[in-house]
Amino acid sequence: MTIRTFWTIFIKILGIWLILSFITAIPQFLSMLSYIDPNEMGPGYPSAIALLLLIIGLYIFILRLFIFKTAWLINILHLDKGFIEEKIALNIKYSTILSIATIVIGGLIFVDGLPEFCKATFNFFQQKRVFGENPNSEWIIFYSVKTVIGYLLITNSQSVVKFIDRQKPNENDEK
Repeated sequence: MTIRTFWTIFIKILGIWLILSFITAIPQFLSMLSYIDPNEMGPGYPSAIALLLLIIGLYIFILRLFIFKTAWLINILHLDKGFIEEKIALNIKYSTILSIATIVIGGLIFVDGLPEFCKATFNFFQQKRVFGENPNSEWIIFYSVKTVIGYLLITNSQSVVKFIDRQKPNENDEK
């Protein structure tokens, strides 16, 4: 494996990890917007929406760089320069490493989402029984989606790797 392939793998794994952060950050910002009264139209509401759009744009930009424009990022940052040895003695295919990373990250998402889903569901039924009204269920939906995404990353890691590496399928299969 070359130094360039190592950096490509590392940056793409980091991009996959950032997807987890993106999935958890957006619902938190949306719940923040629900506490701001849009009828007042004070200085807080437009700035909160601008901050939300800025963060979403920044996440999308970074994800695009880390997952689809990895070679450009390596060239700009000169990550493959200055190493004494040109190759790293590692006999695992590029796609196998990305697949393992996708499975591990999917497992982390699943393990993080499942207990929270169970807790939110339990609280939902407990509050419904005690208060007799329909409590907030957004977090149940969020954690169920997070759990399903983790499960799908675990079971469909090859499809995710093909999607991530769709631009250069033959170049990245070196050992």
